[in-house]
Parts: sequence; C-alpha cells; structure tokens
Amino acid sequence: MGKNHTNSQRSGGLRSAAHAPEPFGLSDAGKEPGTAEEAFPIESPIQSPIASAIKSKVLIVHHAPLVRSGLAGLIDASDRFTVCAQTGDAPRAREMFVEYQPHLVLLGLTLHRGNGIELIKDFERLNNTVRTLVLSAREDPLSIQRAFRAGAHGYLGIEDDGSEVLKALDWISAGYLYASTAVTQRLLESLASNEIEPARSEVKPLSDRELQVFSLIGRGFGASRLASELHLSVKTIETYQAHIKEKLGLRSAAELSDKAARWTLQSMRRNRQLKKLQTAGARAVSI
Repeated sequence: MGKNHTNSQRSGGLRSAAHAPEPFGLSDAGKEPGTAEEAFPIESPIQSPIASAIKSKVLIVHHAPLVRSGLAGLIDASDRFTVCAQTGDAPRAREMFVEYQPHLVLLGLTLHRGNGIELIKDFERLNNTVRTLVLSAREDPLSIQRAFRAGAHGYLGIEDDGSEVLKALDWISAGYLYASTAVTQRLLESLASNEIEPARSEVKPLSDRELQVFSLIGRGFGASRLASELHLSVKTIETYQAHIKEKLGLRSAAELSDKAARWTLQSMRRNRQLKKLQTAGARAVSI
C-alpha cells in the first residue's frame, strides 16, 4: 500500500499501510531522526498508545453483533487498546460516548435508529479530540468522501484484514488520517475518472441522511422496509422521499425508484471494476 502525501485539513495526512513509517515508539527515543517526520513528529490531539503504558479506550458502534464481538476480541487482545463499550444503536452510542469518554471510536455507517455519518458529526461536536475510524461495507467513493468530510479520521472496508484494524487505530491515534489499500485504490481510481461527487453530481443536493434513504430505495426498499431498517416512522420516510424528489426534480415515486436503482447499479458496477483492477494489479506485482 502506498503512502499518499495529500495535505489534510485535520492534523496529519492520509496514510495507507504498506510504505508508511512505523509509529514512533519508546525504543526510538534515543535515535537520531532520519526523516522530516521523525524530526518534526505530527502532534496528536490525544496521547498515542504507542508512547503510553495506558491503553486507549475504544467505543465500538456497529449494527452487527458478530462484527462487534469480533472487533472487541481483536482490540482487547492488543497491548495498546481496550474496548470500553459497544452498541449498534445510534442514540445509545451518543450516551456511551459521553459516559465512557473514549479516545477512539470504531463505527459502521449503517446503524439502528440512525446513521454513521450523522453520528460522526455528533461526536465531533461533543469532543473533537476523539479519533474516529469507519469500518463499512460501503466502499463507494461518495460514502468514503462524506465520512471524511463529516470528521472521520480513517476508513476500512469490511473485507479488509483484521490486522488492518489495529494498524489503523495506531495511525489515527498518532494524528494521521488512514485509508486501507482497498479504500485508497477506490479513491485514486475515482479521482482519476472524476467520479468523486463532481460539481455536476446528481446526488450532490442530498443530505447524508437523504443519500442513505436514496441508496436503500435503489436496492429495492419500500417505505415500510426503510422505516424498519432505519428505525423511523413510515411518515418520516415519506417526508425524506418527498424532499429527495423535490431536490432531484422528480415527479413521482416511480421516477424516484427508477433513478435510485440506476444510480445504485452504476455505483455497484464501478466498485466491481475497481475490485477487478485491484486484483489484476496484485497479480501483476506477484508475478
């Protein structure tokens, strides 16, 4: 995985794993700095767990109990982090955030009674020193971009290796932004093809919540199923649908369903193409 030198508005820069330098540790204290980063380390808003005997507290927020359980086992087995709480419910996550005061949050974008993008924004408002790492099956460039814009500090795909989780937590704890190899590849390919929410993007007017509803409509969800999935009332879903139709210039529910389905299909095709390119690249390197 390459190292991306793109500047960030938040502390640090976007990092991927392969050629990034190892995080500064106690054993490095007496060494002469060999690089600019070693000579002038980027300050973190929280103390890095690498440089402290105290484990950093991690709050896990994910809708799938099995995923939460697996992440908790992985994190608690490390010597740098400990899980302070876990939930799949957005309102409960806000309560836990205040109650347990975590140093780091590991969350998915699809949650019960809420969504990850809005939760990231809430965490940022409650305590902007806490670092947030997204773990999601949604690897389309628009979701990745909106997560970072909301305040996320790292992004992993659900198919990334488990060891990538600890690596990402290390990096965001040290003040860097982080993206896995798969996520970085998707971002670079999309930048090259101008697919990351360009000015003419048809979904640009939608809020993060409206985009979530729109994408689920594209997957065939009706109002009742949407209400159940998002833990909202049918009336609230219908209000979102009306706002989406108004913003996108659509006249009927049929037009909304058709446009959402086409947009979702195009996103899935792009993701498949990027995965094929990534697989082909990996094979070429191994030859």
